[in-house]
Amino acid sequence: MEVATNESVFPVLLSLGFLFFLALGVGRLFARMHIPKVTGYLLVGLAAGPSCANLLGIPEIITKGQLEVLDPLHDLTLGLIVLVIGGNFQLTSLKKFGAGLLRISALEIGLTALLVGGVTYLAGASPVIAGFLALMAITTAPAATQMVVREYESEGPLTDMVMILIGLNNLIAIIAFVFLAHGAVTPDAPVLAVVFKIFVPIGMGVVAGGILAVMDQRLTRKVERQILALAVIAALVGLCRHFETSAMLASLMTGAVLVNTSPNDRRIIKDLNAIDYPLYMIFFIMAGAHLQIGQLADIGLIGGVYIVARIVGKVAGCWLGSRSASCPGTARNWIGPAMLAQAGLAIGLAAALARDWGPDGQQVQTVVLASVVVFEGLGPLFTRIALVRAGEVTVLSLLVQRSPVGYAEGLHEVINNFRDALGIFGGSDLSKPSDILVSHVMRKNVETIRSNISFDGVLKAVGHSRYDRLPVLNMDDELIGIIQYSDVSEVLFDPSLRNLIVAGDIVTEEHLLLTPGDSLETAMDELRAHPDHTYLLVVDEDNPKKLVGVVRHNDVLSVQRKIKG
Repeated sequence: MEVATNESVFPVLLSLGFLFFLALGVGRLFARMHIPKVTGYLLVGLAAGPSCANLLGIPEIITKGQLEVLDPLHDLTLGLIVLVIGGNFQLTSLKKFGAGLLRISALEIGLTALLVGGVTYLAGASPVIAGFLALMAITTAPAATQMVVREYESEGPLTDMVMILIGLNNLIAIIAFVFLAHGAVTPDAPVLAVVFKIFVPIGMGVVAGGILAVMDQRLTRKVERQILALAVIAALVGLCRHFETSAMLASLMTGAVLVNTSPNDRRIIKDLNAIDYPLYMIFFIMAGAHLQIGQLADIGLIGGVYIVARIVGKVAGCWLGSRSASCPGTARNWIGPAMLAQAGLAIGLAAALARDWGPDGQQVQTVVLASVVVFEGLGPLFTRIALVRAGEVTVLSLLVQRSPVGYAEGLHEVINNFRDALGIFGGSDLSKPSDILVSHVMRKNVETIRSNISFDGVLKAVGHSRYDRLPVLNMDDELIGIIQYSDVSEVLFDPSLRNLIVAGDIVTEEHLLLTPGDSLETAMDELRAHPDHTYLLVVDEDNPKKLVGVVRHNDVLSVQRKIKG
C-alpha cells in the first residue's frame, strides 16, 4: 500500500499534532476531575474519529484512511503493552501467590464464560454464537488497565494479581478461540493449522525473549536497550502479521521469557517506560477513533445481557475465587472491578470471526463492538477506584497540582528571557539588591488553609494549588506553620483518614520567614540556600504570626535580571 506521499503524510502529521495537543489538555482536565487520563484520550479519539463525525454530520479530524496508515504504530504499541503484561509472569511472583491465584483465575474465567454463554443463549443466540461471546467476555484489555496502573503509580498485591490475571485471561481466550473457530468455522482445516496458530507465536515469543535476555547483558547504555526492545517487538509483530498468527500471544510470551531468564530482571521493561508514554497516548486516541458509537443502537437484547452478565461474572468470579484463596477483604472486593476494561483483543478476535464466518460472525462482532464502547468508558474508571480503595495508590499520585505559573506569567518570563538573550534590558535602572526591599516584590494575595480543615480538604487544597507548600492559619488568623506537598505525598490513600486527620495534625513549623523590611538580597540568599522552595513567607515585623505576603522565586529572578552591574 502506497502511503508515503505528500498528500497522505502531511494531513496525518497535522491530525496527529492536533490530537496530541488536544489529548494533553483533556488528560489534564480529566485528572483534575479524578478521572483516569486514558478515558480522556479515548474520548478525544472518539470525538475526532469517523464514528462521531458520521453521527453528527461534521468533518473528521482523523479519517479511516489515516487510521489505516497508523495501524502499524497501533500494533507496535500493543506489542509493547502486552510485553509489559508478560513481564508480570515472574515465577517468583507466581510462587508467592501460589495456587490461590489459579483458583481466582479459574473461577473468574469459568463463571464469566458460563453466565455470558447461558444468558446470551437464552436471549436468542445460537449455541455457537453464545460460545464465541463467552470467549470474548473472558478477555480483559491490558492496555487500559496498564495505563491506569502507570498513571497512579499503583503498587501492591492487588495490582500484581490483576496484571497476572489479565495475562491469564487473554492467554486462555486466544487458545480457546483457536480451537472453537477450528471446530465451528473451519472444520475442514487440517489440525496442523490449530497447532500453527498456537505454538508458532509461542515459539516466536520464546526466541524474542531469549534474544532480549542475552543482549540485555551486553548493552550498557539505556538508549541501546530501548532501541533493541523496539526492534525486537516491531520485528515480532511484523512476523506475526505476515504469518497471520497472534502477535499478542507472542508478545506475552516474550515478556514472560525475558523476566524469567534475564539476570537484570525487568531492566529493559523499565527502560521502555521512559519513552513509551507518547505511543500509549496515540494508541488510545486511535482506539477511541475506532470505537463505533452508532453500534450501541444495534446492540439488542443479546448485547444488553452480554454486558450485564460480563460485569456480574467478572466481579462475582473474582470475589468467589479470592474468598476460596483466603485473600484479604480488600483484594476480594476490588479485583473484579479492576478487570472490566475490554478492547483490543476482543475487537481483533471478533473481526477475524466476521471475516471468516459471514453473517453469524458479524452478529458477534456487532455485540462486541457495542460492548467495547461501554467497557472502555467504564473500565478505566473502575480500575482507578479499585486501586485507590485497595490502598495501593499514594496521595501524591492522586494530587494534580496547577502549573507553577499562569499563562500571563509564563509569557512574561518568555519575553524577559528572550530580551536578556538579545542583551536588551527593559525598564528603568534599578539599584543594588541590598537597596530593594521585600515589600517591593512580595505578593499580598496568599493561598492559605485553616488548621481545622479535614484531610480530604487538605488534599483538595494542595491538589488545586500552584505551589508545593501552603501556609496554615488557626481560627484567629495566626500563622502556625505550613503543609508541604511532601508531607502528604507518600501517604497511602485510605478513605477512612478523611474523618480522622485535620490540617493541624500534619502542619510543620516554618522557620524561613521574611519581613517586608528585609532586603531583596536577603531573599535571594534564602532562596539560593533552599532551591526547592517556590516561595518564602513574609510576616509582619511586629507580629511574626501575622502573614502579610509571599516572595516567589520567579519574581526574585525577574528583578535580578533587571538589575544592571
